[in-house]
Amino acid sequence: MPLAYGLIHPVDLTLHDLPAELQGLRIAHLSDMHISRPTPRHDRLISQLTSLRLDLVVLTGDYMMRRSDGAAAAQVFKQLVEEVHPRLGFFGVFGNHDSSDFAQQVADIGIHWLGTGVHDLPDSPIQLLGIDQLGDDADDGAAILLNGDPLKPDKLRLMLAHYPSWLSTAADLNVDILLAGHTHGGQIRLPSGLAISNSCDLPRNMSSGLLRHRDTLIAISRGLGEVGIPGINKLRIFCPPHVPVYTLRQGPTLGVHTSNLVRVMRW
Repeated sequence: MPLAYGLIHPVDLTLHDLPAELQGLRIAHLSDMHISRPTPRHDRLISQLTSLRLDLVVLTGDYMMRRSDGAAAAQVFKQLVEEVHPRLGFFGVFGNHDSSDFAQQVADIGIHWLGTGVHDLPDSPIQLLGIDQLGDDADDGAAILLNGDPLKPDKLRLMLAHYPSWLSTAADLNVDILLAGHTHGGQIRLPSGLAISNSCDLPRNMSSGLLRHRDTLIAISRGLGEVGIPGINKLRIFCPPHVPVYTLRQGPTLGVHTSNLVRVMRW
């Protein structure tokens, strides 16, 4: 993959027990688009994604800005699915900004919405776990997953959630990688990179990037959109939007095993 350009941010991830057939697997991670209307940024994003060889495109929530923006968000998603063709498909979960009306509009456009549960990809050593923030069972996600079928150690265990606070559950389940969003990387940072706020319980210096807890990695996207901050227009400062594109490699799992939360890679 070329060096980072536009919105695309290439990231190499090494895992100790990555199945051999997944060597080089490439995953584009879209999160926190906060769409209020289609814009040239969405056209550029889709154009950049079409130029890459992708195996998976995963989506981790907050696709709309307001509850009335479902039709605009659905229009962007339909264009995305029509023009980008990942080998194994699109998979996603919903976030706290998303509505049931929007979910209905994108139900049959070619994205596999995971809900809350475990899904085996056919003909591929990948198990996908979803935590959905849409509906009444969102708060029961941990119980649903922990009481479900055991995960398979010979597969890549990949979890999608909007909130990064699902990391402890992911580690309890021996998930390999949790992909999340929600924080916007802080959206507004000091020149040092420290986020002013991240709307979650993570330390502000770990608002995005690659973290590790026990044997589980979590990759937190800075996302693509912005939300309004009281007294300030929608903007980003020292925290540009991005789309991480992960390439999986066999090798020692990044970071060290610890019961604490440690930062492995900053972005």
